[in-house]
Amino acid sequence: MDLISSINTQNILVNNDAKTKDEALRNIIHSLYLTGNVTDEELFLKDVYAREAEGVTGIGNGVAIPHGKGSSVVEPGFGIATLTDPIEWESLDDEKIKIVVLFAVSDSKEGAEQHLRLLSQFARKLGNDDVLAALKEAKNIDEVIEAFEV
Repeated sequence: MDLISSINTQNILVNNDAKTKDEALRNIIHSLYLTGNVTDEELFLKDVYAREAEGVTGIGNGVAIPHGKGSSVVEPGFGIATLTDPIEWESLDDEKIKIVVLFAVSDSKEGAEQHLRLLSQFARKLGNDDVLAALKEAKNIDEVIEAFEV
């Protein structure tokens, strides 16, 4: 499974105006609900917060990669939000967050394996300064996708 081909453009929120972590998560979860990845927004939000309680998902350089796993996920996937203004988020480097990649992980073994493959691909891409700069400057969905093609 390839990162670029896995992107659902309906789950990319560019210049999202979320002012808090909760608002950013809710916005992305709503897009995942609309595209059929999750069936219950509130239940999935609880799953995400349960995972957040286990450890920091802000990986540094203004990026957070939260995820939730549970019965509300019927189709594994992810949503990406670039934020208009950086927001507070627990992060390894204490920087505010500008990019959020939220994974919806199913309870199945196949779903977990798919998640790990995509997470690995995201980690490689997000470790590239050129990709990060392009994502932070992206003005539309096409520019977000182009950033990952570097």
